[in-house]
Amino acid sequence: MNVALIDSHPVFRAGLRILLKSSFNNLNTLESGCMQSFKKAIAPGTADIIIIGLSEEEPEINTGVLKQMIGRNPSASFILYYAHNPGYELASSLMRIGVKGFLSKNGCPGDLEICVNSILSGRPYICRQLQR
Repeated sequence: MNVALIDSHPVFRAGLRILLKSSFNNLNTLESGCMQSFKKAIAPGTADIIIIGLSEEEPEINTGVLKQMIGRNPSASFILYYAHNPGYELASSLMRIGVKGFLSKNGCPGDLEICVNSILSGRPYICRQLQR
C-alpha cells in the first residue's frame, strides 16, 4: 500500500510514517511538504491513501487544489489531519467532494490506525473531536 504524507512539518510526517509502518505491513510512504509540490513530484494514481496535514499556520485547505488532487487521484482515499477543529459542517462539505477521513492532531495515535482501517473497509471516518 502506498500512502502519501503531505504536511509542512517533517517531524509530523516522520511520526505518521512510524505509526503507519508499525500498524500496516507492506507500506510505502511518499512525502511532500505541500499539495503543490506533491502534484508536481508524484505521478497521479501512485498513492492509495493521501493524508494531508493542516497546521495552525495554514489552517484552511484550498478546496480548489483539493478537488484537482481528487480528480487526478480518483482511486485514492483522502484523509485530512487538522490542527484545529474545522467543524462538522465543513467536514461534511469536504466529504461530499471526496474526502474519506478526518483526524485531529490533538487526537490519540490509535485514531490514525482506526481511520485507515475504516476507509480501507469502505467506511468514512470522522474523529470524535469533529462529531456532533
